[in-house]
Amino acid sequence: MSYYYLRTEIRKYKMRRKSAFTLIELLVVIAIIALLMAILIPALSRVKKQAQTVACQANLHQWALIWHMYTDDNNGYFPRVHLSWRDVVEKYHQGERDMTLCPVATKLYTDGARPPFGAWEQTWGGGQNDYDNRPFASSYGINQYVYNATTANGNRDLDEIWRTPNVKQASQVLFFGDCAIIGATPEDSDDPPQNDGDCGFVWSGAGANQDEICRFVMNRHNGYMNDLFLDWSTRKVGLKELWTLKWHRKFNTTNKWTKAGGAMPEDWPSWMRRFKDY
Repeated sequence: MSYYYLRTEIRKYKMRRKSAFTLIELLVVIAIIALLMAILIPALSRVKKQAQTVACQANLHQWALIWHMYTDDNNGYFPRVHLSWRDVVEKYHQGERDMTLCPVATKLYTDGARPPFGAWEQTWGGGQNDYDNRPFASSYGINQYVYNATTANGNRDLDEIWRTPNVKQASQVLFFGDCAIIGATPEDSDDPPQNDGDCGFVWSGAGANQDEICRFVMNRHNGYMNDLFLDWSTRKVGLKELWTLKWHRKFNTTNKWTKAGGAMPEDWPSWMRRFKDY
């Protein structure tokens, strides 16, 4: 074997060694990738949640147009019924399904979902079925004090209901938004849920939570929920802020669960104490 041949082979071997990664180098690369993933995944999760919040608010903007058209077509009044609002406005949205669901609450209770990330199904009133031939589903609900009722059903008194969006306090009246079921009739004496999603699941019954404001205390958007008001505006509402809104005409907005009523952070259930006070 010649000297020149050996030199050539040695040179090739050295070049191969230079072009390959050592174990240490591979471990460093893996560590860098893991670090980047640890930084990026939470950021991507936040971006996803923000996108879901924006999509939810976009849904409510569409509902504002629908309800505005409905009241314009009915002499400025809301419907008289309180269990089938989906039916009375169906012709205004022509069966569009996506807008009926908050993007973080799309799974049905009948499929195993639980509040606050579940959707209820309309099983009364003969409502239309979805593309899977199941009853319409939704994860939004209505303030049942808005109805133009002729009889006092549930917790409503006829002198408390709004009947129309054309009222002076419209921007403070929560009308429609994130909800565990089709709607509720909150009272200023209602207590907060003891845990996230404690809303009587979903109708009242033995051992169920009877405070109907809990149906709206849905922690779907990092301490907030998305809501539509009687002036057709849409915004995020803090979970504790719900007690400061004008649910009905006689609702005391300085009740025991507000800062004005003397509520302290430690008075709230532990899961709510980190949220903003109002």
